[in-house]
Amino acid sequence: MKSYHPTLTSNPQRALVVEDDLWMRPLISLALQSALYGVEIDWVESAEEAIRRVRLFEYRVILADIYLRPNGNTGIEFWYQCREECPETPIVLMSSIPVESFSKKMGLYGPHYLPKPFDLAQCKAVIGNLVHVDGAT
Repeated sequence: MKSYHPTLTSNPQRALVVEDDLWMRPLISLALQSALYGVEIDWVESAEEAIRRVRLFEYRVILADIYLRPNGNTGIEFWYQCREECPETPIVLMSSIPVESFSKKMGLYGPHYLPKPFDLAQCKAVIGNLVHVDGAT
């Protein structure tokens, strides 16, 4: 079921980052700013807050850590919710899980994956490929 997305912003270059590790912010910010000119970045630390944001705003791209705060939903659970709420929005899951293990768990049609640790060039390339493949910037 597709949800209604109110237009609360006129910025088509809006990104959501779901990450509870504050040390990741500078790297992800630089990558997003390099890939999406004029991007406005919303930062949240839980999947629950992220799904509330997805219901309020339309995002050009979403990056989400898999392992978030204890006692909350994971990035994978968030991804499943987003498939219902905003199926057209590209989502990248991030974690230190080995690529092979992630691919085996999520299958061929799973989300895009960015293994940690990553550098600026890797993060920028993944974001750039998604926003250029999934639509115009």
